[in-house]
Amino acid sequence: MKKEMVAALVIRDKRILMVHNVKDGLRIEPPGGKREEGEEWVIAVIREVQEELGCRVRPARLFGEFDTHSPEGEFVVRMYLSELTEGEPEVMEPEKVPAFGWYTYEELERFMEEGTLVPNMAAALPKLKKYLKA
Repeated sequence: MKKEMVAALVIRDKRILMVHNVKDGLRIEPPGGKREEGEEWVIAVIREVQEELGCRVRPARLFGEFDTHSPEGEFVVRMYLSELTEGEPEVMEPEKVPAFGWYTYEELERFMEEGTLVPNMAAALPKLKKYLKA
């Protein structure tokens, strides 16, 4: 059975918030992480974003579930369209996530071609297009 992860898709002005995870080589991914045993999915999203970026989000609705592979194994990632409700993102775990940014669809495509975009985001790109393109 695959391990479970969550991710927040925060979109502002046709750009999506992504973190630069350097734990095992650069991986560009949405903020998120592992769901703790017994933890509600949306609570996991809120907790993970606060831990990584020091801000609060409200998961508005499920975007989809996507498989991914990381150095820690195989996961299913449940992604939620989310909105910032408190604070602005800032680096909270510099040893793991030293940077973040707001990226366009074209930039995500470039990260995918370079091999730094995580597999679950690459799989979600076609569905994300309508949120990130004018």
